[in-house]
Amino acid sequence: MLDLEFLFHPQSIAIVGTPRDLSNIAGGAGFLAALIAFGYEGRIYPINPNATEIMGLKSYPDLMSLPETPDYVIACIPATLTPGLIRECGARGVKAVGLYTAGFSEAGEEGEKLEQALAGIAREVGVRLIGPNCMGIYCPATGVSYQRGQSKEPGPVALLCQSGGNSNILALMGRDRGIRFSKIISYGNAVDLNETDFIEYLTGDADTAVIGAYIEGVKGGPRFLPALATAADSKPVIVLKGGLTDAGTRAIASHTGSLATPREKWDSLCRQAGAMQVYNLDEMLDLIVTALYMRPAEGRRVGIVGWGGGASVLNAEACESAGLKVPAFSPGLRQQMVDFAYGPGASISNPVDSPVVTDTSLFSRTLGLIADSGEVDIILVQLPLATPHTVGDAGLWDRARETVLDVSKSLSTPLVAVQPSTAHPESSDVYNRFQHKCADIGLPVYATARDAALAVSRFTEYHALRRSRKTLR
Repeated sequence: MLDLEFLFHPQSIAIVGTPRDLSNIAGGAGFLAALIAFGYEGRIYPINPNATEIMGLKSYPDLMSLPETPDYVIACIPATLTPGLIRECGARGVKAVGLYTAGFSEAGEEGEKLEQALAGIAREVGVRLIGPNCMGIYCPATGVSYQRGQSKEPGPVALLCQSGGNSNILALMGRDRGIRFSKIISYGNAVDLNETDFIEYLTGDADTAVIGAYIEGVKGGPRFLPALATAADSKPVIVLKGGLTDAGTRAIASHTGSLATPREKWDSLCRQAGAMQVYNLDEMLDLIVTALYMRPAEGRRVGIVGWGGGASVLNAEACESAGLKVPAFSPGLRQQMVDFAYGPGASISNPVDSPVVTDTSLFSRTLGLIADSGEVDIILVQLPLATPHTVGDAGLWDRARETVLDVSKSLSTPLVAVQPSTAHPESSDVYNRFQHKCADIGLPVYATARDAALAVSRFTEYHALRRSRKTLR
């Protein structure tokens, strides 16, 4: 396994190709602005032969004129100039270069030839490459960032992402769901360091508890499967594969120049490794939230509590469609609920559908009874639609949400919450406030029952597989 620690703890960074005109935030200007905005405390060296100062920092004409050897170089120059830069990095003693530069294998045959030549030069002079065609490294603990707006607060989730755009989307959307990252690695075409190298590193990274990966093509060869299996045996690994359809295959060829993997082969590989597969960015975030906050369940039986008969029907079907079970409650458990809260017309077989949700004391008691019954392994609570006002008591639904937050801390059974909302700004505001409260206490919350069921089912299957493998050892 490679020691890549030096990538995430640079004391100095040089940005080759920093423009004097900072009106365009892409490229070198964007990297420089992000490092400054992020409060990076190391030394930053803009490189531009036609400038003496950029954004208040002294600019240098080339690497050889720097007062020290930079720990990390970000390349934002045309592709044809990169071979000379890598030779210069070798002569200067630079360990690693992040190549934002595009125009390589994703651009066609000539770009592929240039990319392979670049890789050969890097091996010859002893420089490691991230990319090309990538954003590079985000590590909040050391103040390294490639995008303004990312969280400055570190957390336990690592993300390796072949797409720079997707890495930024996941970082920003994850921030809003309370997800904080230890590292994000955008690695592009992976001409040198690839997904396998980074998975091996993150497996042993003490700052990382959950690994997410967006992969378009595997460059690590036969090392990939054992690396993925070792990682999944150590911590939850969530994988989103780009290029599983004909259209996706064509798209990745022009994006990172990656080769497609047949879907059946990829599915089999993930099953063998024990990695959890998702199929879009929203599912990735849902499963990360689940892996972060949900206690592993012993089985797949779900008890559903909610408001509205139609919603309860759909919730039950969403759970069973995802591979979970919604068993009917025993006569004894139903009688206990009838005795204290449920009048004629209430549905208490599972799902539980009753106005009891609006009564803090009865709602808490219902959740406690179901959790302690031994009849379910997971509780799913669907809250009423997120709205700022209701007819009558305007604080009714707020109290229902607060009850879920309070009760979830002490239940003997894992609980997940579903909070539907609309696109209306006031509804979204209610949803976002509740989501932030859930993140603060470590409660998984989802926008729909289907989202919750898919994430919970995959997470439960992952832990069941881990338990079975430990039994066989």
